[in-house]
Amino acid sequence: MSRPFTVLLVEDELADAELFQDLLSEVAADIHVEHVENGQAALELLQRPQTPRPDLIVLDLNMPVMNGHDFLVQAKTVPELRAIPVMVLSTSDHPDDIHRAYDGYASGYVVKPGSYQEYTQVLDTVQAYWRGLVRLPRLEDLAR
Repeated sequence: MSRPFTVLLVEDELADAELFQDLLSEVAADIHVEHVENGQAALELLQRPQTPRPDLIVLDLNMPVMNGHDFLVQAKTVPELRAIPVMVLSTSDHPDDIHRAYDGYASGYVVKPGSYQEYTQVLDTVQAYWRGLVRLPRLEDLAR
């Protein structure tokens, strides 16, 4: 039996994290979500020797301690983390944020939808894309 698809959600707003997890479970109940509240906590988690690598990191930008942009800069310099795709999920639609995220090697940028229905549709599309359409490196093949 294969292991479940795992998402690391990096989001400081607890209500937003709960909404993400609730709506994602409606479209794909078999996805495991690990949640941390800022970029620093994400880096610390990812760099623990026994922590399994997530298949996808979903990253907010505006967070205390370490924001999403700073997380991208630091995470993408670590060879063991470089191949993990990072999808930014932010309320910001500002061109500077989008450009800066892609400059930091984000794999995608999605603006948080305004309604539950739109959010559910976005998460359904996201999970179908990252779990089915694209081919990701096998985590066991990534060097630790």
